[in-house]
Amino acid sequence: MLGVLCVLASACGTTSKGATGATVLDGKGHPHNPAPLVTQNGGTVTVAVDQLPPTLNDHTVAGDTPVGRMLGSAIWAQVFRVDPGLTPALDTNVVDSAEVISLSPQTVVYQIDPRAVWSDGVPISANDFTYAWQSQKGGATDLDGTPDSVASTLGYRDIASLTGSNDGRTVTVVFKTPFADWPSLFDDLLPAHIAEQVGWNHGFDSFATGVFVSGGPWEVLAWQPGTEIVFGRNPRWWGSPPTLDRVVVRAVGPEGLSAALARRQVQVAYPSGFDQSFMAQVSSSSVLQTQVNLGTRMLQLDFNVRRAPLNVATVRQGIAHAVDRAGIVQSVGQPEDHSVWEDNDHLLPNGAPGYVDDATGFEKGDPVTSTRLLEQSGFALDAHGTWTTHGKSVSLEIVWADDDPWSAAVGPIVAAQLVAAGFDVVATPMSSAQLYGTALPAGDFDLALVPVDASAYPSALGDVFSTSPSITGGAQTQDWSGFDDPKVDALFTQAVQELAPPRADAIYQQIDQDLWTEMPTLPLFAEPTMLVWSSSLSGVTDDPGGIGPLWDVRQWALRSAAPTRSSKT
Repeated sequence: MLGVLCVLASACGTTSKGATGATVLDGKGHPHNPAPLVTQNGGTVTVAVDQLPPTLNDHTVAGDTPVGRMLGSAIWAQVFRVDPGLTPALDTNVVDSAEVISLSPQTVVYQIDPRAVWSDGVPISANDFTYAWQSQKGGATDLDGTPDSVASTLGYRDIASLTGSNDGRTVTVVFKTPFADWPSLFDDLLPAHIAEQVGWNHGFDSFATGVFVSGGPWEVLAWQPGTEIVFGRNPRWWGSPPTLDRVVVRAVGPEGLSAALARRQVQVAYPSGFDQSFMAQVSSSSVLQTQVNLGTRMLQLDFNVRRAPLNVATVRQGIAHAVDRAGIVQSVGQPEDHSVWEDNDHLLPNGAPGYVDDATGFEKGDPVTSTRLLEQSGFALDAHGTWTTHGKSVSLEIVWADDDPWSAAVGPIVAAQLVAAGFDVVATPMSSAQLYGTALPAGDFDLALVPVDASAYPSALGDVFSTSPSITGGAQTQDWSGFDDPKVDALFTQAVQELAPPRADAIYQQIDQDLWTEMPTLPLFAEPTMLVWSSSLSGVTDDPGGIGPLWDVRQWALRSAAPTRSSKT
């Protein structure tokens, strides 16, 4: 997947691990104790990611990507952040408090920190909250009269009123219907006084002086959409300042990542996919450190329930029992991260708070149960061991994105397992652009490997399992299977309005149990994340469930060798 990595000591044959403080060998094999590293103030660090979004408004459909949200977290004002434990935490740099003061109607009061200002000196205020609500509640139009592109209306459409007081530092939000995931609202607040002038849809697509005013510890110094963004310290930031002077986030494809690390053109890498070879290379390097975690992107196998014979639940169950999920995990996931196992919850990734194993009987391939369910559905095996229905062989077309590393690794395995189970299988790998632009929207598939982004807020996955406008919040549906069940819809509605977390968790578990029965999708595993960084950099950690490695970039610091004292000194 990734080219051969030749990085300093690992390339030159030394065993240096100087960053760890262990005794190492020099080029002649003699013991050598390197000088200790000390933290320095300032400097520039370059971060490599697979691709950058076309806009920095991550609330639009185009900007709502994992990297888009990661970049937005560095410059836009925050109310709640999701920490590495997948728990929402109030960002007290911006908001002193956020409290539910009434349940009937649900009323939330936010107190903005009186020091909080945009980088142009304009106070962060209720005007910014109002702009976020009006733009995302649905039905809003941009400056040119076109509809606002909105990634999701969830929660915002449930607000009845938003009132500012105390010179705009107090925000009171009253809901017309309860919304349990209210901490998900008002993240990455845009500066209303700027957005109202440049527009919602395209105002933050290109760099212009005075547009990217910051409400976070960093401000944008340069921005080349799709290529590179440069952050510098926000001089008006009122919290603890970053240690670094600048952070450059650059799009580097898998084919160029090895060379970029070897040449020290990047100090941090966050690839979307990786293999054992790449892991071994970076892990053995004396100048690189690595961290692997379970992420929140879940790879699922979608069944097109609009196509016969997949419109019958027992057929979908029979096919699911023919898939050896444990074998897939052992061959694809565990070599990269030993903690990867099959994901047994449609709504939550392994290890997330509230995760429950509801996949009884689906852990491994079960040919006996598979055969029983398929025969019960009217299928029959012919003399060649091929499944037939009404005298015709059952042919299944499976599609996946061949430029998505995890899908590309899993797709051929699933296809081979289904062939072994007696199905005629047509495997059709394609680009992500073809998959999401044509095949999935047109329903031109039987089975599809589709990654789903989970989060701390299960309500956000309603549009993966429903086509009902009352459940979905996205402008573009993620319900590629076409599944929509009134019972599941009712449970989603009940869960999202349940303000008592224990009762809401129980409802989401009931939804998951129903989804295992109806089987519109078969969860496979939560994709692991990998973070690689230079040993000369401290404070780098991953937030696999929130905003990746930039979640605490203020703590990053370059380290250099401490000055040595001469014998005369």
